[in-house]
Amino acid sequence: MDRIGANDARAVSADVIAENIRQLKTLFPELVTEGPAGIAVNEDVLKQLVGDQTVTDSEEKYGLNWHGKRAARRLALTPSTGTLRPCPDESADWDTTQNLMIEGDNLEVLKLLQKSYSGKVKLIYIDPPYNTGKDFVYPDNFQDSIKNYLNLTEQVEGGKKIGSNTEASGRYHTDWLNMMYPRLRLARDLLRDDGIILISINDYEFANLREVCNGIFGEENSLTEAPTTLIWQQSGTTAGHYASAHEYILAYARNEAALPFFSLSDYGENSAIAHGALKKISRANPASEITFPAGMECEATEAAFEGEIGGSEKEYISGRMIVKAGKLASPVTIKAGWAMRNQILEWLEGEETFDTKGQRVKRFFFNREGILWYEKERGTVHPKTIIPSDLGTTKTGSDELESLFGAHVMSFPKPSSLMAWLFSYSCNNEDLVLDFFAGSGTTGHAVMTQNAADGGNRRYILVQLPERLDPDNIDQKPAADFCDKLGKPRTIAEITKERLRRAAKKVKEENSLFSGDLGFRVFKLASTNIREWDPNPENVSDSLLDSVEHLKTDRTEDDILYELLLKRGLDLCVPMETRVIAGKTVHSIGAGTLIVCLAPGISRDEAEPLAQGIIAWHKELAPAGDTTCVFRDSGFVDDVAKTNLAAILQQAGLEHVESL
Repeated sequence: MDRIGANDARAVSADVIAENIRQLKTLFPELVTEGPAGIAVNEDVLKQLVGDQTVTDSEEKYGLNWHGKRAARRLALTPSTGTLRPCPDESADWDTTQNLMIEGDNLEVLKLLQKSYSGKVKLIYIDPPYNTGKDFVYPDNFQDSIKNYLNLTEQVEGGKKIGSNTEASGRYHTDWLNMMYPRLRLARDLLRDDGIILISINDYEFANLREVCNGIFGEENSLTEAPTTLIWQQSGTTAGHYASAHEYILAYARNEAALPFFSLSDYGENSAIAHGALKKISRANPASEITFPAGMECEATEAAFEGEIGGSEKEYISGRMIVKAGKLASPVTIKAGWAMRNQILEWLEGEETFDTKGQRVKRFFFNREGILWYEKERGTVHPKTIIPSDLGTTKTGSDELESLFGAHVMSFPKPSSLMAWLFSYSCNNEDLVLDFFAGSGTTGHAVMTQNAADGGNRRYILVQLPERLDPDNIDQKPAADFCDKLGKPRTIAEITKERLRRAAKKVKEENSLFSGDLGFRVFKLASTNIREWDPNPENVSDSLLDSVEHLKTDRTEDDILYELLLKRGLDLCVPMETRVIAGKTVHSIGAGTLIVCLAPGISRDEAEPLAQGIIAWHKELAPAGDTTCVFRDSGFVDDVAKTNLAAILQQAGLEHVESL
């Protein structure tokens, strides 16, 4: 039986460096060799492969550099030994939901998500802390990130307060960049090939953030042509020569070539333009017969399509009739021909348009002899770099949050209407949305809102540091008081969870027929469930006895199960089943992909019936791929019981048997 130790690759998050080397070896086998410390990349061979002049470590090169960039890059590549502990009591619809809300330092959480969600996220939206010179939220300890997190959130004795990142510190931009860089590096690996990342930012770090993103995602994957970006208009704040009346949203793709053009929902699958039915009458196209399907929304009424084109009650303007919008109850076929060119010649000399939801679209015009149809070349309308002003401002977001909570709890969050608009055209049904600076939970709120609006089934993963709220801080006091009122810890993460609950209720009230996912599973970052060998030099005998149990005694069976999911690359919402076999609780995860028994005291007499029961259940499940069986290493009365059980399983084809 293969034993999993604390430092085993199966007990830590994905090893990004090892994966990078594997990909290099696949492309250039001669590039990878053996060095004093194991596998290494031969720099001389690299120069031969790409040319001496293309390999440089010079400081005089184009790009954004700052003190600590190398260390920040190493930090992103260092695996995490942490885990995520499930919290069903703090969740909503735990058994059925596919949404996640994770409390923890997002750097560690992003590392832990790599195995399960690498290449699966369609859209990442983040609104990171702006570098305004106030308290800095995410200082990273390069030696022990988990310990740093526990200290930062005051979960251990002697927890430290967050330091200030003022311009006087001399590291004003450096600290912020060191915080953002490793998180963005890890975020990129989570994106699908056609995935995108949207980042809200203001003027303080806009230029630096663009350069960082160019380096991580590639300038060619920017979705706006430099120096343009998405502009989000504000009411105008901060006195000075000019009142700042905008913020930015940077947009990058994982692979721009794999990303279809965005199309606004006004031109969805039921529109005439998307169907490609409209044609311009011309000498090259002298006649048209067009059938419009039932249910299609058109810029003309059903009556007009059925031939009610004449009559004194109709309105005529310059020989043309304007007909209001409508929806077809049944398919309609119409004809138009070049013979009516004299009647429509005036219209062909110019194009008339009108506004609908802020977009410019073609009108359809009729005359007494027939009808002229016109189709735009591409047939879609793309979002503009200036975001529509009716989507709201930070004031809108504040009012929305106050309406949900019945009190002011947080200043200037993004409005869910802005997020929902972004999601409406950038991700679709079943897509996964990630926000690792969740704040008040606007992204989760917006995902639910947009799903209710278009019938989608988008999922979300939110990550928020359980940052302490200080009741003595005038800006944080309302939120701290609200947490007290709820009887919850004074943290921003509690505000996030409460918003998700209230937003779900509001969405359901406003969309009574909506049956989509309005729940979320809560997980919390913690150190691994596997005990490390930490001997006490003054009492080695007790240390040896303690090491017999390899799992921490203060952790639950569910804690261990979900760490197994994370470290083996399974979705945290994967289906689970539980059965009692030979008096022992056994779990099937992912329809038999993983079978786990963490029961203690398995004797020689129980080993065979337990193994046979697992074999029978495995046949019933009939998983498509290989199955791994995992047991508690200390769960056997003796080595004979362990050996017998493993042998029986392996004889039945369950060859992967491991112990924790």
